[in-house]
Amino acid sequence: MATTCTPQSIQPKSRRLLWIVSIGLLAVILLAMAWLSKRSPQWFNHQFTSDAQMESRSADFEQGLAAQFTKVRGQDSAWAIRIPEKDMNEWLASRLPKWLEHQGKSAQECNYKAQVRCRDDRMDIAAENSWSVGVLEFQPQIQSAQSDKTTLNVAPTSAAIGCLPIPTFILSTFVPTDMFESLQASEFRLADGRRVMVKDIEVLPGEIRMQLETSPNKN
Repeated sequence: MATTCTPQSIQPKSRRLLWIVSIGLLAVILLAMAWLSKRSPQWFNHQFTSDAQMESRSADFEQGLAAQFTKVRGQDSAWAIRIPEKDMNEWLASRLPKWLEHQGKSAQECNYKAQVRCRDDRMDIAAENSWSVGVLEFQPQIQSAQSDKTTLNVAPTSAAIGCLPIPTFILSTFVPTDMFESLQASEFRLADGRRVMVKDIEVLPGEIRMQLETSPNKN
């Protein structure tokens, strides 16, 4: 006599099959996420390291930048500056570890590589971590505040671990974003009391351009 399958006998098998398929799909998704997170952005150069010549160029770049900001300008208070991406990346490779060490970071944190990429209206900052490379994208803009002062908005517009997009608020656990917090100020007070104000900022492929103004008076 032929036997027939009842709904009751099929249901447990269907549940087991659904459970196996669900676990398989979850495993595939997790593996894909892990694979994407381990892939570095194509523009990030893991082999980019410092040498004596780069150290010297970066020291000159740092001193030149400081000289521009502290220059006594008299009544000609408006000025502009261009910062090439190449100079920023050389500074990050050769001088950032010393800066982090001065900030009290651990030896492991001081060894992280950090690089920037400038594109039209936006800038990418990537930092190596123990797992992969964290990437932060933002569009720096001068914004008017409720008071007379303006602020430099560097709120991230997107973030990723490797090639895996993530919510921006998670990135701080992977990338030492505190090194860029000082960029949020649009006004800098010099040691002699003068103020340097960022009036405009523009990100172009390979460089950043800034319009600034130095107050002639010490206040």
